Amino acid sequence: MMQESKAFACMTGSGRPPAQAGDARIGGKSASRWLARSLLRLILGIPLLLAIDSPYGDALLSGHGQLVANLMVFLVFVDSYRRKTRRVKRIMLIGMFVGLSIEFLASIVLGAYHYRFGNIPLWIAFGHGLIYASSSRLSRHRTLRERMRPLQLLLAGFAASYCLLLLIRDNDWFGFVCGIGFFLVLLHARRPRFFFLIMFAIVAYIEQVGTALGTWHWEATAFGLPGGLPSGNPPSGIAVGYFAFEFAVLWIYLNFLYPRTKQRYLALARSRA
Repeated sequence: MMQESKAFACMTGSGRPPAQAGDARIGGKSASRWLARSLLRLILGIPLLLAIDSPYGDALLSGHGQLVANLMVFLVFVDSYRRKTRRVKRIMLIGMFVGLSIEFLASIVLGAYHYRFGNIPLWIAFGHGLIYASSSRLSRHRTLRERMRPLQLLLAGFAASYCLLLLIRDNDWFGFVCGIGFFLVLLHARRPRFFFLIMFAIVAYIEQVGTALGTWHWEATAFGLPGGLPSGNPPSGIAVGYFAFEFAVLWIYLNFLYPRTKQRYLALARSRA
């Protein structure tokens, strides 16, 4: 896994080969406009989608909120997919299947949380790929990378404060322990650190909106176990689960689909060490 970590650093961080660094070369006003549009889509699009797949959406759409949400996210996924590089397209597709597998394990098997109909909505499959793509592009955007160090400190401060706040407010020990795990892994992440901090903020936003609207809810204790760690709804540091998600996607991509790409990224990582 250490080799995959080094390769991942090159794929998501500043170590990616120049030939694939198209997003970073967007300059001037175009870069600023793209960044503003991307942030606006996240800030407004997430609550719109989750409101549609909620009791409020069902009231407005004759009980078909989840169906409409599935269609919306599918169309957004297709639009995003067609504009991505071949590498990101492959990762987005792998992410669909890995995400569904993790959702099935965490929600259906382990019972850590439950969607409102007791199922796993179809839009979740596309959503994981979109979260990856959004975090990846934002972490590689030139405007943000020029201010990466202060932004990393700001995002890390937000993550720590968020975990502490929910511990005090909601007795969220499960989320707090997950948050500690997040920071422990982050200490060894090096170049992908910015990517994961952005993902933490996006996941925290999604979780707060989704649980507030009743799209899903978390059990009062970790995995619903009697006497288990008290959990908030949502638990604060649950973004730690995305480490498992991202590294599973990465492992499949590098070891099954493109082993030669893995060696190329490892060689690049060694040359920059």
